[in-house]
Amino acid sequence: MTRPSYTKFNYSKPRMLTLLGELCNDTLTDANTNQIAHWLETEPQARIIYANYMAMHAELYSEPALLSTPTSLVNLDQPAGARVKKSPFRGWHLRGWHLALAASLAAVALTVGAWLVRDGSNLSSGPAMADANDASPGLPVAQITGTHNCLWKDNRQSVGYGEQLAAGRRLELAEGLAEITFNDGATILLEGPASFVVSGPATAELDAGRLAAVVPSRASSFRVSTQTLDLLDAGTEFGLHALDSGASEVHVFNGIVRADVLDARGRPRERLQLNATEAVRINPVSTTVMEFPADDGKFIRSLASSTGPHDGLLAYEGFTYPAGPLTAQNGGFGWAGPWFSIAADKVKGRDTNSVAKGSLAVEGIVPLGNRAALTGHENRIRRSLATSVGGGFDAAGLVENQDGVRLIGRDGKQVFLSFVQRVSKTEDEFYGLELHRGDGNANRVLCLGHGDEGAGYCATSNFNIYRAENAVPLGTEDTTAHLFVVKISYGTDNRDTLEVFRDPRPLHEESRLQPVAKLRGNFAFDRVSLANFHGEKIHEVDELRVGTNYAAVTKRWGGNRGRLIRRVANRQFTYPSLKETKHGLSLVVASHGWN
Repeated sequence: MTRPSYTKFNYSKPRMLTLLGELCNDTLTDANTNQIAHWLETEPQARIIYANYMAMHAELYSEPALLSTPTSLVNLDQPAGARVKKSPFRGWHLRGWHLALAASLAAVALTVGAWLVRDGSNLSSGPAMADANDASPGLPVAQITGTHNCLWKDNRQSVGYGEQLAAGRRLELAEGLAEITFNDGATILLEGPASFVVSGPATAELDAGRLAAVVPSRASSFRVSTQTLDLLDAGTEFGLHALDSGASEVHVFNGIVRADVLDARGRPRERLQLNATEAVRINPVSTTVMEFPADDGKFIRSLASSTGPHDGLLAYEGFTYPAGPLTAQNGGFGWAGPWFSIAADKVKGRDTNSVAKGSLAVEGIVPLGNRAALTGHENRIRRSLATSVGGGFDAAGLVENQDGVRLIGRDGKQVFLSFVQRVSKTEDEFYGLELHRGDGNANRVLCLGHGDEGAGYCATSNFNIYRAENAVPLGTEDTTAHLFVVKISYGTDNRDTLEVFRDPRPLHEESRLQPVAKLRGNFAFDRVSLANFHGEKIHEVDELRVGTNYAAVTKRWGGNRGRLIRRVANRQFTYPSLKETKHGLSLVVASHGWN
């Protein structure tokens, strides 16, 4: 690897401490990120300061009770190799550090990854992660990423949000909900009362209680077992119930689950394969298998406070439909009716406006349900929002009458929209997510995707005559999934301002964002459309939200601190480690080596 170059910065301890404070507050600029990276590479003292600062901040963040127990750390004024007193950090296996945002300080302090140097725009979802196959004692393999009204059977457990879970950790939940995210991305929502064991980096045991699991494709080797079932190859969504009688039930909501039925000694007796909407119960005495339809209502699958409009979120579409046609599907909330096909491929048929298995994954999202997929090339399908009198948008004061049509767009109001979009082939003719004020190209007030008339990857508006000559670019088009957030500020006399944010960071603070595109015109609308014309590509969309504020359309991705880590480096070398001696712990700073 070619060794990167840095601007030379004169090392200063006070300046280092200031920058670390900015890092923990998520206010660190790109220039200051490079400054920290340079000092971590060249200054042993900076590495000592960094290790201490992040460890202390992580303890304060994840364990407030420790505020009453001061801890002696490495003396910041001592050289590398200085001895320290024994502390709560004794026994940690520290092998390196991720220079990551303090949104996952517990992960930074307890699991030490590789030093990294910012590559410009990369991001990493989830807590700082160890190798999925590394089950070294003491290394965390999962993290508590959400809690709701939790009461633990043993008060001494003191399990809280952000806590790192090592292999072998048992959780005894008396009441409430606890979300557990494994390092490979598998997510468990545990419902009390329950007894659950984090067995390893990709394994778990449910001794009693219920859980709902979301296992993305990258974590397809994830396994979870009960007394009578061992679920393997579970790249899917399912619910698992270990009953008081010793019986077990598994309900498959999406994808395919393979499971072994276990005998009284825990040995595989029979292999099952379950598809979506199927469920089985295993009797522990006879190991008989009873099949029946899956029941989504038996499991809590989300920590969201409401399944309807709430906290400024007025409309939601997660495409939680069976794989097949999208036309006539009518889920979510905030809509005036089902999806309706405006156009469909004349050769391949109307079902090319479809629902595909699995969700689109972006940084920080826990995928649920399926996704919309336009596989034909003369396709447009739309859904109207509920703008009627007394509806959610009307109650929020967002609806006004323009040309005899009730549209979202009242003067002085703001509307936010977010969605995830992916295309299978770049520079391949027209596609995009559209906002309309009635059907027809002339009524398209916005298109985000690849515009027509040679406009390229951009934001356009036929209604405002934004053609190829004044289309606003959206960045580099590629085949990965991107999160878009659209902010519309409605002005007087239809002088509106529309801003587009692509993969916005941070997801919890709008004031720090910079739009990739900005348009002016009349952007009142009453429906959302998906379009895909000409070429050979497949256009996909997921997680569509409309609300009155930024957090309402983004908090699924950023509402829980620790879900998203900003990557600030792309190379590895060896780092400070804690070496146990008869006098306590010594911090050893090793020389770095380039890969």
